Amino acid sequence: MKNMKTTFFPGSILVLTLVAFLSACGGSGLVRPPTPTPTPTPTPTPTPTPTPTPTPTPLPALDPALAAKFRVHLDGTNTEPAHTLGFTGKGYMVGVVDSGVNRNHVTLHDKVIHNNVYVDYQDPASPDDVSGHGTKVAQLIAGQPVEYWPGGIAPGATIFSARVFSSAAESAKEGPIGGSFFERETTQLKRVNADMIAAGVRIQNNSWGYENQNTGDKQVWIDPAVTDGFVNVYRDLVLNNNGLVVFVSGNEAQPQPGQLARLPSLPTMEGGGSPADLERGWLVVAALDSLDHPDQLAYYSNHCGIAMHYCLAAPGDVVVIHDSVTNSSSVDDEYYKPLQGTSFAAPLVSGAAALVWEAFPYFSNDLVRQTLLGTATDLGAPGVDEVFGYGALNVGKAVLGPAKFDWGDVQVSFDDRRSTWGNDITGSGGLIKRGTGTLVLGGSNNQYTGATQVLGGTLQASSLGASAVSVANTATLIGSGRFGGAVSNAGTLELGKDGLKVQGDYTQLETGRLALYVGDQLSVAGNATLKGGELQVLGKRDYVTFNTSYSVLQADGSLTGTFSQLTWGPAVLLGEGRLTYGTNNAYVTLQRLNVSAAAQALGIVDRVAQASAQRIEQAFRAIDAQQAQGGGALPTSFIGAAAALQQSSSAAVAAASLQSLSGQSHVAAAAASLDAIDLGRRSLATRLDAPRSGERIVTWHQALGGPGHNGAASGTFSLSGWLVGHDAQLASGDIVGVAFGQADSSPSGSASGLRGIDRQVQGRVYLQRTQGPLYVLGQLGFGSFQRRLDRQLQLGDWNDWTSSRYSGQFWSGSVEAGYHWRQGALALTPYLGLDQTQLRTDGFREQSGSGFGLQVQSAQATRSQLLAGVRTEWRWGGVQWRGYGEWQQTLRQSGLNPQASFTATSSWTPLVASSWPGRSGGVLGLSMVLPVGVTAGLWTMGLEHYFGTRSRGESLGLRYQLGF
Repeated sequence: MKNMKTTFFPGSILVLTLVAFLSACGGSGLVRPPTPTPTPTPTPTPTPTPTPTPTPTPLPALDPALAAKFRVHLDGTNTEPAHTLGFTGKGYMVGVVDSGVNRNHVTLHDKVIHNNVYVDYQDPASPDDVSGHGTKVAQLIAGQPVEYWPGGIAPGATIFSARVFSSAAESAKEGPIGGSFFERETTQLKRVNADMIAAGVRIQNNSWGYENQNTGDKQVWIDPAVTDGFVNVYRDLVLNNNGLVVFVSGNEAQPQPGQLARLPSLPTMEGGGSPADLERGWLVVAALDSLDHPDQLAYYSNHCGIAMHYCLAAPGDVVVIHDSVTNSSSVDDEYYKPLQGTSFAAPLVSGAAALVWEAFPYFSNDLVRQTLLGTATDLGAPGVDEVFGYGALNVGKAVLGPAKFDWGDVQVSFDDRRSTWGNDITGSGGLIKRGTGTLVLGGSNNQYTGATQVLGGTLQASSLGASAVSVANTATLIGSGRFGGAVSNAGTLELGKDGLKVQGDYTQLETGRLALYVGDQLSVAGNATLKGGELQVLGKRDYVTFNTSYSVLQADGSLTGTFSQLTWGPAVLLGEGRLTYGTNNAYVTLQRLNVSAAAQALGIVDRVAQASAQRIEQAFRAIDAQQAQGGGALPTSFIGAAAALQQSSSAAVAAASLQSLSGQSHVAAAAASLDAIDLGRRSLATRLDAPRSGERIVTWHQALGGPGHNGAASGTFSLSGWLVGHDAQLASGDIVGVAFGQADSSPSGSASGLRGIDRQVQGRVYLQRTQGPLYVLGQLGFGSFQRRLDRQLQLGDWNDWTSSRYSGQFWSGSVEAGYHWRQGALALTPYLGLDQTQLRTDGFREQSGSGFGLQVQSAQATRSQLLAGVRTEWRWGGVQWRGYGEWQQTLRQSGLNPQASFTATSSWTPLVASSWPGRSGGVLGLSMVLPVGVTAGLWTMGLEHYFGTRSRGESLGLRYQLGF
């Protein structure tokens, strides 16, 4: 290390060399000099524009060994897992007290938010950074990746640069050092800290210190007043503003860190502030020999020594990009600089603090410090030691939360969030949880021995070692696994899956609540005392049959007292229960409710849900019978799905379950098939309304579907297709022809949990006889369909899918008589008619669905209906308006409600739908056809409304048809 030359001062009792621990590998250091007495203050020099650097030779390929050196500050601190989790330090500003920071450095563009100078002398040649040291430090904290250099520990953080060093030339000046030196130092550092506090800095990195070369024991001052002065410098930042101060241990290979670094361990001046108070926000960092022996301290590094309880180690041998590089095109191999020193270990810890605070923004400075120390990897002698302190920095573990409660009870308070601590926790301290938020202790082997106090919000844990637990009145503890101590419950103890084993005693106060899913149990190795309170049933784990008793509390010692009441959680449970007690057990006996009665009690009374409830009740009775017999043919998957169906998080979910299991989508698909048959009939009749232009033989094409165009299936299914025909006009004026076409129906956007397609192929033979404006039209239709339908089943809060493939055939016959009236551009055709359709559907069996898919018998549906309607057309300005209305009065219908059962049982009931194709109903449609260009297509917009008992609502559509 290059040191400032020794200077002797009259009247001094110390020979001081004040050196910052700012060293490069074999390179120069930067002196921390006495503040010079200023000559007239020089005029501030504006920041010069960087001189453009010539385009360098491209970088050579990076071999793996060199790449490992470039990444040693990340790999040696296990930072990659933290970055993988998305933590970058975003939102946190790190203060860098140093030689300044080059704000234009290639890795720090837009990172240096504040660039303050606190020295009276500035070198115009280096306005930002007097030596480049601070820029190197800032890179390791928050640098962005550039070329082969992988970036700093917290690349999302920002920098507050506080330049406290003069130029290198000024650093070598001699001058008198007396009692006023440290007064000037503390005054300067107070300004630094005040500005950082005002800017919101939470983390301050100090890669510098004071050195006394003569004594060799790092004793720079002996006056307690100096200690008190430094305590006052940092008190406001640490104690009043939640700041964390990070200091290097020093580069003198001493058994103790520098005197300022170990400030919290120095004696208190009589009447002064306690240095020990600063420990809550103070860290000291030693350097590891990261390239050759990463589990050993670097030869130059001071030990943790007396500061071992707030000290850890980090890689000291690193690689950065030279501090002068401002453009990525300037980064060639000569600008990658290897460095060594505690100066470059400390910023790794500062960056890690930013990541921890990002992960847990509600942490205090003390808890961030404890987390960094407690998650460090132990080195040297087991436990905390004077060489490594708590061990090597482990960033990937630190962002998962605390791992040691070695510093007394940990207190946390936060609202409206869920936070998880993923490490196993040890130590003699305890945990105090406040606030409305939820804290999850994700470790499976927590062994801390202090008390756990849940005073607010929710704490969730699956392991609490030997900790005694208390739950306050308004708080909740969700517990599973094993708790090693006693539990006192004045709030809510909710059992997790598979229950909870308490090794001590369990006491429930009169305000307490034990909440569980039936099937889980609270097991107590000691005594259980119930002073009232609730047993709350949240739901159940398995299928509930009639008169089934479950143990909810079992005590190996004794059971004293009772619950004051049995209550039910917010979920809907198709059951009711009662409490009973034994010598060592408390039981709840549940009875299953009739599904139809339960649905009515919840206000679910529509015919679809009630039909579904009847089918489900039959299935439940089959399960009850099998349970009573001790076995049977019903599969466990079906019984498990039935158990899920027995409980729902709300009445709305229960209603959705009944609707999804009803199978009404199959009825809706049948209705879509009938709509397609009706659509073919109406489209053909509309085609024949138009007067012929002299041709006796005509081949025509017409699109099917689209709102306002003779009816498209609305509601659950949407329909589109085409119809092609060939007809001839006889000498008598009669028209005879044939047509064929295809129509595709698919679930509309409003049909959630439903997908598939229904493809129908049809043929038609028709004859129209006319007498002036009067006409009679007869049609005979026939065809078949292929249907694929996938349904999502709601089983309480579970979901499953079913799939089915089936087909069918149809024929239809109709006759209508009407009157063609025309007046100029307006045409009007009223008509009356009769229609009969027969639709035969093959039987089918849905796949999957955990046994709650449907098996449906083959069916032959017949529908006869009376028709009354009107069709109209008006042309104006090149725009064609079309409208129609038709009432369909059902005369007779049969076979529209095929029998269906769940595939796992024989629970046969008719399929029912809210929109029933056998009912009477009407449809109104209006469309506008707009030609586009001379030979292009047509824009068509339509509106359609269904009404009557067959009503399915409205539909609006826009369609483009290309002419050919």
